[in-house]
Amino acid sequence: FVFIDEESCIGCTQCAQIAPSTFKMIEDTGRARTYSQSNSLDVENAVMACPVTCMHWLSFDELKEMETSRDDGDGRTDHRHFGGRITHTPLHVAGRGSDANHKSSWYHYLKWKCHGSHTCPQRGCYDCPTYAPGENPFFKERHRQAELTRAKDFMESGEADKWRKVVEL
Repeated sequence: FVFIDEESCIGCTQCAQIAPSTFKMIEDTGRARTYSQSNSLDVENAVMACPVTCMHWLSFDELKEMETSRDDGDGRTDHRHFGGRITHTPLHVAGRGSDANHKSSWYHYLKWKCHGSHTCPQRGCYDCPTYAPGENPFFKERHRQAELTRAKDFMESGEADKWRKVVEL
């Protein structure tokens, strides 16, 4: 799954141009957001094309945590060090530089919090700093289980039928 760290996004529109069915630009902030998760090659190309690497591969559990924090916060009110929705405006929208672009983000805060905890690397983060990206053994096992579940759902929903060759005897 791909999560866009909207606090770090500069609004270049690269991802929305490369994979428009997955990424959209939010009009009022000028930042990108993932609207539809996909395993297509376009998504991989869009992630690689991001000039500020604000797009991150995550497990489903991490994605839920990141999106919840992005939308609702974590219950604390003292995160003044974050760029915030109102103070951060991408440079191409503001037309000038901004110190808010140098502040932290939910993604970096939660990653730092995870790495500093006793549960790292057992949480199974894709980009765990203890391992190379995607090489965390806990992530690999979770990902394998998720792929099996996804394949089972794909078969049971009938979506796989269009790929099968049918022969009438």
